[in-house]
Amino acid sequence: MKKILISLIALVALTTAANAQYSNALGVRVGAGSAFGAELSYQGFVSDINRIELDLGANFGSYNAVSLAAIYQFHWFLSGGFGFFVGPGAQGYIVEEHAGLGVGGQLGIDYQFNAPFQLSLDFRPMWNLFTNTGFRYGAALGIRYAF
Repeated sequence: MKKILISLIALVALTTAANAQYSNALGVRVGAGSAFGAELSYQGFVSDINRIELDLGANFGSYNAVSLAAIYQFHWFLSGGFGFFVGPGAQGYIVEEHAGLGVGGQLGIDYQFNAPFQLSLDFRPMWNLFTNTGFRYGAALGIRYAF
């Protein structure tokens, strides 16, 4: 029994180490779940399974807007390059001359290619505090260079 337990622990450790293909990723996040259509996105692992995602969005078209979102993600590597993540976060934003703060989270999946690229699809609900805009949510696609 002791040998089986040690073998299982070693197998899990080796599988996790083999799947940890990158420690940082930089790219874009686009879609209805991003604050203003597109965001510059950075992900960095802070431990074996936990990472932080920072997203900077801007829109200087029909209205002036800037946002910064920070999400703490619990990330699990699945099989074949796939991963699953979930975590809490916050978002600060300025639209025209109004500033606001939102709290919420993020839930999604990602795929790490054998090349240094990563795709993700996520859902991010946010409750805007101190404004009358209330609850926002949506899905977004992330495309990042992993290094």
